Amino acid sequence: MKAQSSYAKGVAKREEILRVTLEIFGREGERNTTLRAVAKESDISLTGLMHYFDSKDHLLTEVLRASDRAAETRYRAPEAVRDPGEFLALALTANATDAARARLYITLVAASTDPAHPAHAYFRERFALLRATIAEHLASEEAAGRISPGLDPGFTASAIVAASDGIMVQWLSDPAIDMAEHVRRVWCALTAPKAAG
Repeated sequence: MKAQSSYAKGVAKREEILRVTLEIFGREGERNTTLRAVAKESDISLTGLMHYFDSKDHLLTEVLRASDRAAETRYRAPEAVRDPGEFLALALTANATDAARARLYITLVAASTDPAHPAHAYFRERFALLRATIAEHLASEEAAGRISPGLDPGFTASAIVAASDGIMVQWLSDPAIDMAEHVRRVWCALTAPKAAG
């Protein structure tokens, strides 16, 4: 029983650290989000923090992984929106109220181009899962006769992910952009029935 209690406390502490990290990132930016600052605000020693996360890059990547786990849980819920275009639009609507997470995401996308960065594997897995999930949805919709035959699921999945991430970059420079509406329109254009001819 004591081991279970200790494990639960460890999980709770880890979640607190991730929450505090995002708060500091939103307030101070990437450069000033240090392990020392996170440890102080999480009421844990630096050594204790490094028991959970061995570097700042690892910690920031895990903040995004935690966010993705929550999003996947929402997507798998029985009442969830199943249409990928609308799901991404709703995710961008949520991001519009959480600029810190959006900035962290874009910061780590850029950093992940270095294969040695912890975010490299994270984004490779994330993009592969997103593309596969969207392509699977499109193939299922085509088989059910709900979308036009001949749609390229792989291309469409890659294109909508690119539109979603790209509009977030633009929104960070111009918050007047309606990210959700942009993605809805791109999704409709990608999945619209092809004109005969």
